[in-house]
Amino acid sequence: MGNNGKVWIVIGLVIMVIGIGLSVLFSVISDKKIDQLVERCENDGGKAIVEKSGFIITTSFKFECQK
Repeated sequence: MGNNGKVWIVIGLVIMVIGIGLSVLFSVISDKKIDQLVERCENDGGKAIVEKSGFIITTSFKFECQK
């Protein structure tokens, strides 16, 4: 494998690390937004129901506020 192949492997690894980092960042941001929604629902006298599925990279939420 010449230098050209090594460069493409490095570029691929960098893209992969950036992608995983962004996924984790968006997951953390979503967690904070869900916490805010829960707090707002409870302040309005409701009961917040949050279903979280997936793991760090594939996290999804289902939110419902019952009043």
